Amino acid sequence: MRIKVDYSLDLDVWNYLRSVYRFVWYKHGRNNLQEKLFLALPDKFRESLKRVKSEREAKEVIERFLSQGLDSRKFKYAKIAQDLEENWVKDGPKVEKKLEKIYARKIPFKTLKIYLSSLPICPYNFKKRWIMVFADTRVKRQIEILAHELNHFMFYYYFGYLKKELGEEKFESLKEALTVFTNPEEKGCPNQERLRAWLSGQKKTIPEIIESGRWRQYI
Repeated sequence: MRIKVDYSLDLDVWNYLRSVYRFVWYKHGRNNLQEKLFLALPDKFRESLKRVKSEREAKEVIERFLSQGLDSRKFKYAKIAQDLEENWVKDGPKVEKKLEKIYARKIPFKTLKIYLSSLPICPYNFKKRWIMVFADTRVKRQIEILAHELNHFMFYYYFGYLKKELGEEKFESLKEALTVFTNPEEKGCPNQERLRAWLSGQKKTIPEIIESGRWRQYI
């Protein structure tokens, strides 16, 4: 599987709107996540964002903020993009092999688009096959992020039918807990602590675990 890494100002603005101005994602028990993202930003920007009266105004404030030093950021991110692509050629096959082993299925994606983000939160669009990755972290961590998000993509692709049965919140909770198989180094989300602990002791493939149904008592 190939990845193509790029930076999009429009998507970076989109991420700020949905993660800082409003937090639209499931928090899974991480109740102070939006506040932590907000407090890490410069004071002047935070004060400007607090004064806005609408999403349109918020977008304008965010665009002005992210347009500062844009040429310099694009130059820096071009190097980061190149490093990530090169490291994926080297380390990506190990990630893919692990995913194919735990899912007992082939990775169905030939190419994925990766967009760098200036925020340390990484949304994605499964339908459009793109993932955002935090730019300002080491490349090893970026590979770990991709392993985490690819686990999500495999779950959506092969077990998306569970969403109708479980409802969106429980479906998303199961999806997050399953990253224990690709990212055991991560603490995980508070709401999935019991499920993640149970899953970490399982030796079967994810399809076998899903079929057994025993996970339902922990969700």
